[in-house]
Amino acid sequence: PQVSHVLSQASRSVGFAVGPAHEVAVFDRVEFVPIAAARVLVVIVARGGHVVQKVIDTGEPLGADDLRQAANYLNAEFTGLPLHRAREAVLERIQAERLLYDKLLARAMRLATSTFSDFPDDRTVYVEGTSSLLEDGSGLTLGTLQMLLQMIEEKQKLVRVLNEYIDGPGLTVVIGAEHLDPTLRPFSLVASTYDDGAGTGTVGVIGPTRMRYSRAIAVVDGAAQAVSRLLRDPN
Repeated sequence: PQVSHVLSQASRSVGFAVGPAHEVAVFDRVEFVPIAAARVLVVIVARGGHVVQKVIDTGEPLGADDLRQAANYLNAEFTGLPLHRAREAVLERIQAERLLYDKLLARAMRLATSTFSDFPDDRTVYVEGTSSLLEDGSGLTLGTLQMLLQMIEEKQKLVRVLNEYIDGPGLTVVIGAEHLDPTLRPFSLVASTYDDGAGTGTVGVIGPTRMRYSRAIAVVDGAAQAVSRLLRDPN
C-alpha cells in the first residue's frame, strides 16, 4: 500500500500496485458431472485443494463419455495456469481456425468458456490518490472522473485492463485514445512490472493526458525496480 501512496504523491496522479500473479488460484483439474439433459455440474479443483462448483447449461445433451473426453482435454491443456489466464487461453483457442474442423475440440472449448467464466483475478490491488485528480484542475468533467472512480473501486476491472495491456516485463505507456476501454480515454496510464522471484506484479499511475510523462515514467520505473529488489532480497 505504501508504494501506491508514494506513486500518487510523486506523480500527482492515481497510484496503484497490483500483487503478483502467484496470489491467484491456479487451475489443477476439472470434472464434469451430468445432472440433466443439457445441464452439467462443473467441479474445479485449484492448487492447494480449493474446490469450486457451478452448474452450467451446455446447450445440447452430452453423455458421460463426451464430458470425460472434454475434461481430459482441458486438464491436459490448462493445468497449472491461473484461472484468469486459463479463461484467456480458451478465448484464444476458440479463435483458432482448427476448431472449425474438430467437433470434440469445439465442444471442449464451449464447455471451457462456461467453466472459466465469472472467475475474478483475485490479486491484491492497492489504489491511492483519487482525490488528486479532483484537486489538480485538470479540466476533467465530474462525470468523467466518476466513471474512472467507479472502475477503480471495482479494482478487478483495473486488473483486467492491465492484463490486456501488459504481455511481458517492463514499462507500458498507454495515452488517451489508445485505451481499449472508453472509460480510460480521457486519461493516460504508465505502468511497469516487478518480479518477486515467484511471480510478476504491476505498479503504475493513471492521470490526465497532459501529465508530465517523463516524471511519471521515471517514478514508476524506479518504484518497480525498488520493489523487485526489496522482495527478492528483503535483507
